[in-house]
Amino acid sequence: MTFFKYCFTLVIFFSLNSCTNLDVNLPSYDELLRAETGQNGRACVRQNTIRGYGMLEDDVVSINATGKNRYYLVTTLFQCQSLQTTFAAGFKGDFFELCGGSRDKILTSEESCPIKSIFEFESREAAFSAFDNVKKVRQDLRTEAKEKAKQLKDNNNDNPAK
Repeated sequence: MTFFKYCFTLVIFFSLNSCTNLDVNLPSYDELLRAETGQNGRACVRQNTIRGYGMLEDDVVSINATGKNRYYLVTTLFQCQSLQTTFAAGFKGDFFELCGGSRDKILTSEESCPIKSIFEFESREAAFSAFDNVKKVRQDLRTEAKEKAKQLKDNNNDNPAK
């Protein structure tokens, strides 16, 4: 019985220890794009104008559409890994449009990815510039949090409890 208590204690210890090493809780790309662009994420794109799409992250898709001011960044409600490996995707929206903040979806053969927000840009360059800025903010926040965690760990090692 003592052996089981010992094993149970070790399992609990390592479980709690692993919780302290989790990655930082960063703001989502959606939140950062809202702040970067000043948009509410409720832009719409007509499905028949979509000419192509590409994955920027597991939850960010770029969409190229015909016409003036027709480049979009779309955030999904959750990560959609199948978009990285699929050869084709479909778009499901009401009234021939995809809009942010509604029940529209990006469909692959493996999953259905609900759209959270759509941000409209004047050009591909403007969209990618905004995305690069947001990505840099996330990287800076992650680096800062890791440095703080390292400092805390070093301080705890330098000043052990008596």
